[in-house]
Amino acid sequence: MRRFTVVALAASLALVATGCPKKKKKDPVKGKGPGTAKADKPKPKPKSPNALPADKAWASGKTKGVTLMVKTELKVPGLTGDAKAKDAPPASAMTQTMHVTDGRGVVVETTEKGHIPKGTELRYNAATKKYVLADPAKKQYWAMTGSQLGNVMEGGPELKRSNFAIKITDTKEKAKVAGFDTIKSDAEISFDWKVKTKTGEKTGKIKVKLALWHTADAKLNDKWGDTLIALMAIPFQDKDSEKVVNELKAKIKFPVKWAMEFVQEGAKQEKGESFPKLVTTATKVELKELDKAAFQWPPANYKPAMGPYTFGEGGQTLGEGDLGKLPAKEGKKPAGVEPVDGKGAKKKG
Repeated sequence: MRRFTVVALAASLALVATGCPKKKKKDPVKGKGPGTAKADKPKPKPKSPNALPADKAWASGKTKGVTLMVKTELKVPGLTGDAKAKDAPPASAMTQTMHVTDGRGVVVETTEKGHIPKGTELRYNAATKKYVLADPAKKQYWAMTGSQLGNVMEGGPELKRSNFAIKITDTKEKAKVAGFDTIKSDAEISFDWKVKTKTGEKTGKIKVKLALWHTADAKLNDKWGDTLIALMAIPFQDKDSEKVVNELKAKIKFPVKWAMEFVQEGAKQEKGESFPKLVTTATKVELKELDKAAFQWPPANYKPAMGPYTFGEGGQTLGEGDLGKLPAKEGKKPAGVEPVDGKGAKKKG
């Protein structure tokens, strides 16, 4: 085998040194070999499923709107059977900047070293009821429906949602949030879900308990409030679920704080244990003139991504040429720790 390899290598070197035998040239129109019209015709590049037309109407100029600095925290109550709520570790806190105007909204991730890379943008267009995720590192974007974005955020297989219902109850609770007088309203949203797995189809029911602190301050445009509600109601933008957003728009003014608790029907809980809550609070609200270009859908000079978006720092910035080039590395066991079972376990005796 080694001899054959040496001979083949020598033959290759000889061809390089002396040149390949000359072949009779074919008609560049009728032929099929290299140098012919058929061979030289460039192959069409595959189209991205995320591609959107340029948004020229929002390329320049100013628009009146509002900017909110918000902080989102994960509250984990009763993990040890204690009914009193405990805050999750500091790493679970995130900060974002939200820009809202008539029919357009943007969320910019500002968390340092967070799960979502800093600078990542989520843009919403009320006319299409769809979202664009923009990665500033590679100038790429992904276009998604609310359901698609919800599945990406959940990180699991595609979840089918149906049978949506919503009930909103006003309370007498009042609070001052970011300088605005607010009243609290409670909304209960429910829907059925099903998902296909390797072992078959699974189904269930989820309730979303949503508390909203909202303000009727005249300085905040009603349309801005509607856009903000739609921007944050990610999984409820499709035809089957739009009644959820419509009901929220009809009864909720401009929200400056909201808390979401997801309750899985049938999930086991210890006594006094509650489901985790995501609490988002505006720390600053500013009315200002905003650049229309900041709301472009998609953003100018960004290219549509070819593949799907993956949450997690670095995951969404992989290019087409990077796929398959990430070597899998076997983890090292911690010093002084021996495995108790499986491969590499110490034998007794």
